[in-house]
Amino acid sequence: MNVLIVCHAGSRVGLGHLTRSLAVARIVRQAFDVSIRFLIQGDPIAHPELQQFEHSFLSIGEDLTKMIERQLDTSVPQLIIFDLFPEWLPTDLAKLLKNLRAKACKIIAVDGLLSYRDHLDLIVMPSFRCPPEVVKSQGTPVIYGWDCFLLNAKAYPRLWCRGSHVLVLSGGADVTGLGQRLPRLLLNTLPDNTQVNWVTGPYAKQPDFPKSSTVMFNNHQAPSSLDELMLDAHYAVTVYGVSFFELLYYGIPTVVFSPYGNKDDDELGLIAKENIALVARDELEALEKLRNLMADDQIASALSIAAQNKMAVANGGRLVQALNELLV
Repeated sequence: MNVLIVCHAGSRVGLGHLTRSLAVARIVRQAFDVSIRFLIQGDPIAHPELQQFEHSFLSIGEDLTKMIERQLDTSVPQLIIFDLFPEWLPTDLAKLLKNLRAKACKIIAVDGLLSYRDHLDLIVMPSFRCPPEVVKSQGTPVIYGWDCFLLNAKAYPRLWCRGSHVLVLSGGADVTGLGQRLPRLLLNTLPDNTQVNWVTGPYAKQPDFPKSSTVMFNNHQAPSSLDELMLDAHYAVTVYGVSFFELLYYGIPTVVFSPYGNKDDDELGLIAKENIALVARDELEALEKLRNLMADDQIASALSIAAQNKMAVANGGRLVQALNELLV
């Protein structure tokens, strides 16, 4: 079976769409006999995991529809998967989707394209919630829930223990410039002898680390995988996004916040009620909660256990089941 995965990535949108798409590719390749190609619109990136697949990039200014149609001239995929940034959708997307279905392509949308539902075969919401109007409406199946998360975690969780290693994730593009502010705030907040492992995304500016003899800052420049850094972490502070749920999977006691205004308020409110992470309003409250978390082993251990239990079902099985039903 030939599979085409189409996604966005870049300095304006970060790595989330590509990271999820790579997780989808890994899940599908493990479950089916497939040949997978990637078509990525955005800034080129030398992602090690991407090297495992045939792939090509096109710039934001290029016509995504024409590029997809050009790929169809070479080989028509039985399955095409879209994970697209909503503000970059082609204006003629509905026409493209109709043409794809006319060629007997099965079409899946990940985390989007809800207004194109009549032209799709399946919508996968990698989230624990879904808009009520979508759940109630008729038409293309929509799957969501804790077992629908598409994680790029490739190792097994470990039992949490206290320590002094803090992992900081500011996003693949760090579009709000946390790297220029947060390191000094960390220095003024964290206990002496803390080791901060800061991940600089491939599209992010270099962080501004203060000179310090009390807190050690290690910059990890666009690592090929976050697994070992997460497994090494005793605590984490992160912006809300795909990697947050990978931290939960590994059971890392985590403080999460959104630097994007009120965009993620509903999700973060529900996460706070689940008691699987500490939720902060902004970066200042996040560091205050991180300091308190590092001083309370009981809370840290409880968060770790609850997070691992919640994410245990995020193993790709739900997606494989849905594909089996779709492809019969």
